[in-house]
Amino acid sequence: MTAKPMFSNRALTALAVPIVLEALLAIMAGLVDTAMVSSAGEAAVGAISLVDSVNLLFIYVFSAIANGGAVVTAQYIGSKNLLSAKTSANQLLYAASGVSLVLMAVLLCFVQPILNLIYPGIAPDVFQNAHVYFFYTLLGYPFFAVGNACTALLRSMAKSRLALFIALSSNIFNVIGNAILIYGFDLGAAGAAISTTVSRVLWAAAGLYFLHNKDLPVHLEKLLSFRFDWDIMRRIMLIGSANGVESGLFQVGKVLVSSLIASFGTIATAAYSVSYTICSVGWNTVGAIGTVLLTVVGQCMGAGETEQAKHYTKKLTWFAYGMVLVLFGSIFLFRNQLVGLFSFSNEAKTASVYYTAVGVLCTVFSVYAWSFVPVNAFRASGETRYSMILAIVSMFTFRVGLSYVLGAWMQLGLLGVWIGMWADWACRSVFNSIHFKRGKWLQRKLI
Repeated sequence: MTAKPMFSNRALTALAVPIVLEALLAIMAGLVDTAMVSSAGEAAVGAISLVDSVNLLFIYVFSAIANGGAVVTAQYIGSKNLLSAKTSANQLLYAASGVSLVLMAVLLCFVQPILNLIYPGIAPDVFQNAHVYFFYTLLGYPFFAVGNACTALLRSMAKSRLALFIALSSNIFNVIGNAILIYGFDLGAAGAAISTTVSRVLWAAAGLYFLHNKDLPVHLEKLLSFRFDWDIMRRIMLIGSANGVESGLFQVGKVLVSSLIASFGTIATAAYSVSYTICSVGWNTVGAIGTVLLTVVGQCMGAGETEQAKHYTKKLTWFAYGMVLVLFGSIFLFRNQLVGLFSFSNEAKTASVYYTAVGVLCTVFSVYAWSFVPVNAFRASGETRYSMILAIVSMFTFRVGLSYVLGAWMQLGLLGVWIGMWADWACRSVFNSIHFKRGKWLQRKLI
């Protein structure tokens, strides 16, 4: 790089550490949730796992919109156009709140039919828990969307410490709420859902409060005036819609796989829930590096520093793979102790330990970091089609198709599902590395 670096190693560390910690906090809160609910039985744990697969379908949509707004805002910051950056912040809040309110209203009318359609063969006790959990978590959709948009805007300004503080406060409340409602009032899955929803209310309120601080380079102004800027909204939705379609169809594939797993029985469903949750600690932590790239590459592209964008993408992706080796090596070594946190039968624990080890090996040998991290650099440059097409093709060919072939037709059960996931990640790694080297994503213009 011949120009002055836009981000020193110290600046990258200051940006990345809070984002990684925030991701770790989120997944650890989920781990604690599952561990607490496990005291209510395997039916409650299985229900939460199945419903969360549906919830994530829509949560990814909200996150996609937030990422679209963050990319546009970061590029305006990089180009020193703070007026347009402030406008994009308002437009993001309008998009996030509007979409989430409509989805919540529609889905509340069809809670039971949706569960019957997606999981027709689940046991009655699992269905009852799933119905209650789905209803209460739906009420938190608008607050999640707004809170997620607020923290995305803070990260676009490199204010990741503030985003971490908000997330930490919200997760602490969620854990305390779980303890009170699950252990104190014996509400099981309902208690976990209510606590999660209330914590999201606090998350959104805190995010809006801090973003009204005029000391921030980009802050919210006249939000209630509802003045739309269709040009900026179009740019946000250009990124967000493609990301949303990709994430939404990705989650559809996961739901199809979850439906297959549900047919394997309660033990298999619980074992998958535990092994997937434990591995998610590593996946989400590594994925946080991709979130860092939204800010770094977004600002680089806004400033016209394409070579710096390429340099930071390569540097952070290989750093993420180093994290994969450390994190998943630790998970492999302590898999028995991690599974021991859950109150299951010995049969379910034994299966969970085995499939946690399988998940670790699949992650490491798929070069997982290259599967997902550089994609955020492509998005931050304004590219929308490549990652969407790759994700859809790879997902339905390998993660869904191969899972059904190996898991159901060849009767490998959960092992077939994990092999399908490995093939999906390996495919993405190969194509992402090729696309990165070609460099066409650096020629995109968003603003």
